[in-house]
Amino acid sequence: MAFKLQYIDHVPQEQNAYAEYGSHCHSLLERWAKGELLSFELADRYEAEYDEAVRHYFPPFPRGLAGKYFEEGKQYFLSFDGFGEDMEILSVEERFELDIRGNPFVGIADLVLRDRRDGGIIVIDHKSKSMQSMKKELFANTRQLYTYAAYVKERFGEYPSMLRFNMFRYGTFIDEPFSMDRYDETMDWIDQTIRAIKEEKDWLVSSSGYFCRFICSTRLHCPVGEEIIHSGIKE
Repeated sequence: MAFKLQYIDHVPQEQNAYAEYGSHCHSLLERWAKGELLSFELADRYEAEYDEAVRHYFPPFPRGLAGKYFEEGKQYFLSFDGFGEDMEILSVEERFELDIRGNPFVGIADLVLRDRRDGGIIVIDHKSKSMQSMKKELFANTRQLYTYAAYVKERFGEYPSMLRFNMFRYGTFIDEPFSMDRYDETMDWIDQTIRAIKEEKDWLVSSSGYFCRFICSTRLHCPVGEEIIHSGIKE
């Protein structure tokens, strides 16, 4: 139902603290990569712009979540010194349009680098989600980077050698060497998913209390949204 409301019905979208936090950190990394901010400026700018960027409340549980997120971001930018002195920036937040098995596809790649030591291309996606959630859904999450690999092939004439999630809250990376088998599997999955969406008629509501209350961008335009409106919890 959320997909239909967002991408077909185009209902007004609601923000949430998680998305705003991620967008804030993405913006800082983008401005650094474009040369608009220097590394030593990031922590101060992160703090100065935080309240304006993250306007919604984090969920009240687990306790201390808002402070935890803020501190993890601050520590990341305090220690940030780039992605390696041997890395050349090829593209930053570049929007792309592809034809995948006859289906139009639009995306934005966070960061693409070339390692000057071996010439390999590295695709980076900045992630603010928890490490536990990321590892639990790693196979599905890497499909996003394999989609970016299609863009890299079209844009630079070769596939990337490495797919990388920048888990900036933890100051670490999750790497996956590029696999042609995984790439082909992802292209098949995209084609099958698009076909399934086009054939969908019922658009059933799948209720998840936490997601529906705090995360879903269409929560105020869905039957489940009534729970939020009458819950008395300030967002």
